[in-house]
Amino acid sequence: MKESLIIYKASAGSGKTFTLAQNYLVQLLSKGGSHRYILAVTFTNKATAEMKDRIVRDLYALASGGRSGHLEMLRAHLGGATEADVRAR
Repeated sequence: MKESLIIYKASAGSGKTFTLAQNYLVQLLSKGGSHRYILAVTFTNKATAEMKDRIVRDLYALASGGRSGHLEMLRAHLGGATEADVRAR
């Protein structure tokens, strides 16, 4: 399967980190073990830490039954998966 390169270029405060974290979660949950093959690059160490923190917090929230701002989007990207399916992944 051919993968594509996605580049986001936008001004500060426009939601790039949120979008990167969201796309990481989609890739991660749609393909098992894909974390080894995903590269997300930001311009600063601070932005990288923020993106990592968001991803880890969202994964924890999903796994523990907590609130995640990405749940509905993930359900849609996973072909209408149920909430339980998304959380199990």
